Amino acid sequence: MKKITYLLLLVFLFACGGSEDQVSTTQDTSLNLVDDSTTSTIQDTTTTITETTTNIDTTTTTILKNKCEDCEYVNINELMLNIDIVPKYAWNDYQRISKENNIFENDSFEIILNIGPSTDLYFQDNEKYIQKGISFWQNFNLPEKYYGFFYNYQDLDWAINELTSTGFEGGMARAPCRDDICSGANSGIYQRPPHFGVGVFGINNADSKDTYRYGPLHIHEVTHSVVASQWIGKARNPQQSANDASPCWLNEGIAHAAGISLGVENYQEYLDMRSLQVTARHMQPPYNDYSSTAIMSYYNDSIPGACERNPDYVLGYSIGYLTVEAMNAMSGADSAMHMYSIMASGSDFEEAFQITYDIAWSDAKPLFAEYVSAVISNLFTSY
Repeated sequence: MKKITYLLLLVFLFACGGSEDQVSTTQDTSLNLVDDSTTSTIQDTTTTITETTTNIDTTTTTILKNKCEDCEYVNINELMLNIDIVPKYAWNDYQRISKENNIFENDSFEIILNIGPSTDLYFQDNEKYIQKGISFWQNFNLPEKYYGFFYNYQDLDWAINELTSTGFEGGMARAPCRDDICSGANSGIYQRPPHFGVGVFGINNADSKDTYRYGPLHIHEVTHSVVASQWIGKARNPQQSANDASPCWLNEGIAHAAGISLGVENYQEYLDMRSLQVTARHMQPPYNDYSSTAIMSYYNDSIPGACERNPDYVLGYSIGYLTVEAMNAMSGADSAMHMYSIMASGSDFEEAFQITYDIAWSDAKPLFAEYVSAVISNLFTSY
């Protein structure tokens, strides 16, 4: 069951966002693409409320991968041989799962949209694509509700005041805004139960020409909330636990791969957006070195719980995205979320990676680095 209301409620710990209260990372401004470039959480400054969840389940569970018997996948050792086919394998598996999950069976889940009083939306299908992302991930833990806040800079004070009036941190409304423009997007889940998912979406009419904002962005942000939801019932602060468990390349990679794959109509549109997202973001030094050696360094520096402070966080939208695309082609388009579920059950990233992909991360990353380097080189050549 879904409903739309125009009341601004709730505040939460963001993934994929920033505020005046946290350590900022380098913001990405190339081609006016979406700014959502850190997983640091926002500190709650409201009156302390006692955590009601006392029985935290930390038992490791067996989680099955969702590969289908009749689908085509690629072995990690064959990525280079199939460099032009890998995106098709990944794309096909997204469409397979999306079709299987087309009917959403959770009647208690709600999508609640909140629109600023003077905000003129250039895209009217916000709920449709938020629902599409939620439906795709419905076999995993979900928040009980997802709140989407859409507002322009003129409505920023309204958003702050509405948040503050509920007793939460109004400054969170600034997360998608800078330089007198609200243009970014951020999403996560609230740190205390009930752990609602919340996304803030800056609205700036100049962005209306950016096709990424017509669906892919919404699925990207919803995916961040679903990632953190894997820790609901298993951690007192699921959002922080998710941030602490995930390498930054994976955090943005899973969201970007899902958004781009599910937010477009056909495979050619996917390839076009894939090329634009990778080539348009980081053409200036130091983000123009995509050698396998540089990518290996990026993987090694993407340390869970610390990498959101790194200036190379933005490479999650290119290197991280293409890495997850390859993982999807290897083991299914929801395999990375299965990995998050394993991490939420008590395994660290490297343990969960080996369980999910049947290869140690230390052995896999040089193969990924070689493959991703070649893909980016090809994309820049054809750009």
